[in-house]
Amino acid sequence: MATDHSIAGVIVLGGNYGSLAVIRSLGRQGVSVAFLGDKLTVAANSRYITHFSPWAGVQEADPVSALLSFAQSHGLKNWLICPCADFEVQLVAENAEVLGKQFILQTMDWPSLRALNDKGELYELAERLGLDYPRVYASDAAPDGLTYPVVLKPSSTQTINALTRDKAWRANTAEEFAHKQAEATRLMGSHGFVVQQLIPGDGTTQLSYAGLWDHGREICQMTALRLRQLPIQFGTAPYVQSKELPRATSEARRLLSAVGYHGLVEVEFKHDHRDDKLKLLDVNTRVWAWIGLGEATGVDFPYLAARLAVGDAVPSDITPHYGASWRRAVPNILSSVQGLLQQGQPGLSAGRSIFGTAHPAVFATDDMMPAISEVPMQAVRRFKGHSH
Repeated sequence: MATDHSIAGVIVLGGNYGSLAVIRSLGRQGVSVAFLGDKLTVAANSRYITHFSPWAGVQEADPVSALLSFAQSHGLKNWLICPCADFEVQLVAENAEVLGKQFILQTMDWPSLRALNDKGELYELAERLGLDYPRVYASDAAPDGLTYPVVLKPSSTQTINALTRDKAWRANTAEEFAHKQAEATRLMGSHGFVVQQLIPGDGTTQLSYAGLWDHGREICQMTALRLRQLPIQFGTAPYVQSKELPRATSEARRLLSAVGYHGLVEVEFKHDHRDDKLKLLDVNTRVWAWIGLGEATGVDFPYLAARLAVGDAVPSDITPHYGASWRRAVPNILSSVQGLLQQGQPGLSAGRSIFGTAHPAVFATDDMMPAISEVPMQAVRRFKGHSH
């Protein structure tokens, strides 16, 4: 195992599957890794963790004090913080002055990040930059004035409720929209969600750009197709295939350059065949679930990000080797079953996604416990009502 002495250590904060990929990436390079997260996650079971503490995320009573106390008790001064979920990204950005005295941070100021994380602000930014995005309606729009189907999405995911857990609600009729609009207003407030027209298309139309940026300069990148989802309409992607997508790269660069982006990022688009345009959907300024696919393509995002954060030289000629896929086995199978039950057929690439060669999200011969514990922990999480 290689040992890198320039990185004192990394605190992985929150998250689950993406966090596991980060922990393994760093651990395999000899970097010490602390994890603050839910003990019922696959990430918490990695053998590469040197320090662990339970972490309740958005439900943490005093998260800054908890983080500082944990670091002090284990002597983790000057360790890099890697936030792996939305709440943790905001926490670090909003408290950068305090946390920066104890840790190394790789973040932007929160107003800049909020413009990418809040759906309303993101689409306003896209409008100014001339980027395409789905048609958006006012959250209090009259049901009879919309073109259906539409999707209701939370503006941010800083609270835990039915809408943020589901990620989006589809409405096919005015009556259905009126009901879901009222429920979304109750949960999120009148301006806490956005309503946008649904773009048709399967997984071949769901494009992602992933990158590492240094104050407005792209360090490395790759693109991919999110070929399957669970739930099949608006869920997370359990099967992702790397593929060179120049249009997605170009559009993402326009957006990220405009805000002087810094850190890791994933930008999601959907190709609208009706007008042959890429429509901007979301920007993830936290670690994304399939970040481990980078390892299979030759772009080790977590380790490169850590090296960049501590001022180490980072190669400038990193080129992804496209074609590799990434898979979360159990939810990928469930996605096929859901497609069969709801649509009468298992969906795009069911056979290839289940039986084809793919980089596993959880299984690893050098780190077996996450795979062994995954199914039992998922059962316990569902019993306890956890969101993921």
